[in-house]
Amino acid sequence: MGTATALNDLLNTLDIAVWEIDTEYRVKSCNKKALEIYGDKAIGDFCYHVAAGLNHICPDCPAQKVLEEGKESGRSQHSRIKADGKKIYIDHTANPLKDKHNRLIGAVLSIVDITHLIKIENKLKKHENELEERVSERTLKLQESETRYRQLLEESQLQTELYRSLLHSSSDGIIVYDTTGLVKYVNPTFTEIFGWTLNELENQRIPFLPESEREESMRHILALINDGTPCQAFRTKRLTRDGRMVDVSLSASRYADHSGKPAGMLVILSDISNQIAAEKEALKARKLESVGVLAGGIAHDFNNILGAILGNISLAQTYTDADSEIHKILADSEKATLRAKDLTQQLLTFAKGGEPIKKVTELKAIIKDSTEFVLRGSNVKCEFDFAADLEPAKIDAGQISQVIQNIIVNANQAMPAGGSIKVKVENLSINTADQTPLKPGIYSKITITDQGGGIPAQILDKIFDPYFSTKEGNSGLGLAITHSIIGKHNGSISIETETNSKQNPGSTFTILLPATEQDVVSDATDPNTNEITPGDITILTMDDEAMISDILEKILHRKGFKTITSVDGQEALDIYQENLTSGTRIDLTIMDLTVPGGMGGQKATKKLLEIDPQAKVIVSSGYANDPVMANFKEYGFKAALGKPFRIQELFSTIEEVLLNC
Repeated sequence: MGTATALNDLLNTLDIAVWEIDTEYRVKSCNKKALEIYGDKAIGDFCYHVAAGLNHICPDCPAQKVLEEGKESGRSQHSRIKADGKKIYIDHTANPLKDKHNRLIGAVLSIVDITHLIKIENKLKKHENELEERVSERTLKLQESETRYRQLLEESQLQTELYRSLLHSSSDGIIVYDTTGLVKYVNPTFTEIFGWTLNELENQRIPFLPESEREESMRHILALINDGTPCQAFRTKRLTRDGRMVDVSLSASRYADHSGKPAGMLVILSDISNQIAAEKEALKARKLESVGVLAGGIAHDFNNILGAILGNISLAQTYTDADSEIHKILADSEKATLRAKDLTQQLLTFAKGGEPIKKVTELKAIIKDSTEFVLRGSNVKCEFDFAADLEPAKIDAGQISQVIQNIIVNANQAMPAGGSIKVKVENLSINTADQTPLKPGIYSKITITDQGGGIPAQILDKIFDPYFSTKEGNSGLGLAITHSIIGKHNGSISIETETNSKQNPGSTFTILLPATEQDVVSDATDPNTNEITPGDITILTMDDEAMISDILEKILHRKGFKTITSVDGQEALDIYQENLTSGTRIDLTIMDLTVPGGMGGQKATKKLLEIDPQAKVIVSSGYANDPVMANFKEYGFKAALGKPFRIQELFSTIEEVLLNC
C-alpha cells in the first residue's frame, strides 16, 4: 500500500502526461499532467477518442505496435487537439505492460507537450543547437522517469505476489475481514479445515461461531475492534460447514489503510484438535499412574496373602482323596482364590513400570474365544469378520483377552433386550503423514460394534477414567484397565457412539495393536520323558514374607525336595557360598523379586551369577507385570513365577528349569 502511494505521488510530479491503457485502448489510469491536457473524462474512454477525437485507432498511434507486437514503439511526434480545442504538439512513446506471467495486459504511454518547442523552432531556427540540447535533456529526464516508474511497478507487483504466496502457503486458516465483519479473503487452509470457499464467503459473514463460544469470543473481538487490543492464541471452538466442532487457537489483529485508519481484521485459526486429544490422553495417563501406584502396592501385599491361602489349599488337597467331599470343597476354594488372583492382576495392570509379557500370537483365536466366553448363555449374538491375511501381533495374550472381555461385557450390558455385536479384525498401515501419535507401521485394527443405546456425549470423555461407571454395583475399572493395557502394548483405543440415530444407534470401539511379521510362538513344549528325583535335589528359597516362605517349604518337602530358606538376598548369597565352598551344591534357587529394606532377587541374582555362572534361579513376585518378570532372561533368571501360583505351576516350572536349562 505504501509503494502504490509513493508511485502515484511520483507520477503526479512529472511534467509529462502518463497513460496506462488496456489491450482495447481504454484509458485505465493517468497522472495529473494527462488530466490537465485531456480533461478529467479520459479514464474509461478510448485513447484515440480522448486524444484525437476519432472513433478509430489513430493512424500514427505509437501504442498499436506495442499491443500488436509486444514491442516498444520508439519515440514519435504528433499533433493533437486538447480538451479545450487548442492544437498541441506532443512527443509520444509507448511501452508494453505485462503481468507476473509475462503476458501482455496493456501499454504505458508517455506524452510530453512540446508545442512551445515547435513554436520556438519555427521562430528561432538559428537557435537549433540550443533547442536540440534542451530536447535531449527533456528526453533524458523522461527516460529516467520511465525507468523509475517501471521499477516501482515491478516492486509493487513483487510485494503483492509475496503477500499472496504467504497467505496461500500458510498451514493455518487465515481470514481477512473488513470493519463491518464481512469476509474479504480466506486462504486454502481455511477451506481445508472448515469447508467453505472464498467464493461462498466473500462479502458474507461466516456461520461458524457456536453459541457456547459466543460470549468469550465476542469479548476478544470487541476489544480488538474498539481498542485495537490484539488477541493471542485464544483457545476456542468453531463449527465446520458440515457441522463438526473443531478445537482452534485463534489469533487476531487489526490492520489499517495507507492513512492509518482501521480497515479491518486479520484472523489466524490453528487447528489444535490433535494437541487437545494428546493433552487429554496425557491427563488420563497421569490419573491412571496415580491409581497404579496405590493399586500396585495393594495388589503386591494381597498376592502374598493369596499365595499363602492358595498354597495351603493346594497342600491340603494332597492329603485328601480326590473323590472326597473335602477335596471338592478345597477345589472350590482354590477356584475362588484364583478369581481373586485375577482381580489383583487387573489392579497390577495399573502398577507403575508394569509391562505385559509379550509373545507373537494369532489374534483370531483369542478374540473369538474371549467373546464367546462372555456371551455364553446370553441373548446377544456375535458376527465375526477376520481378514484372510491378518498379521499376528506381539502381545500378552492374557491381557488382550481381558481387553476383549471388558468391551464385550459392556456391549452385552448395553443390549438387555438382545441384539448383535459385530467384531471385525483387519490389517492397517500407518505412515508418517497420518494424523496419529502412533509410530508408522502395520497394525491390527479391531472394531467392536454393538446395537445399544450409545453413550451420552457429556460422559464420553470419562468412560476410560478409573472408578467411573454409570451402572450400579460396577467397579468402573473395566474400561480403565482396557485403556491401560492397550497403552502398554503401544497401541490406541477410541470410541465412536451414536445416541440420536433411530436406525443405527450404538457404540464402536476401535483398537489398534502393532502387528508383526514374526512367526507365532507355540505354547507347546518338547516332550521330555526324563523325570527328576526330588530327594536328590536341594532348593534354596528366598522370601521376606514368613507365611510365603513357610508354605513354600512345606509344599517342597511334601514333594520330597530338600529345602533351605532365607529372608533376603544377602542371606541367600551367604548360604549359597557356604554350600558351594563345602561341596554341597544348591541345585535351584527361587528368589522373591522385592524385599522391602533388603536386597531383592534382581540384585542378589546378579551377584550369585558372579559366584556361580551355572546357577539356576527362578524369580518370583507379586508384581507379575514387573519388567523383570516380563523379560526375566535378560536379568539372568531361568524362569518366572507370578504370585500366587498353584502347586502344579510351581512343580512344572521347577522341572522345566532343572531338565532344560
